[in-house]
Amino acid sequence: MNQNEPLLRPAQVAELLGVTRSRVYQLIAAGTIPVVRVGGAIRIPQAAWEEWLKRRSEEAMSSLVGSRSTDRRSPGR
Repeated sequence: MNQNEPLLRPAQVAELLGVTRSRVYQLIAAGTIPVVRVGGAIRIPQAAWEEWLKRRSEEAMSSLVGSRSTDRRSPGR
């Protein structure tokens, strides 16, 4: 992270995800969302956030594609 990189507050991430701040803090505590501390404040580097979101989206798509291919039935059944 560089010093000029934008940092997001947990409340901003909650709004972006459509979840509560409590849920964001749960994800942070679990190590799911990468954070830095600025003084006593928790901040999420924007680049790390975007990478995390991209990975989660890719995982969701892989899961969806995988489940659709296993749900198909053979012709004639």
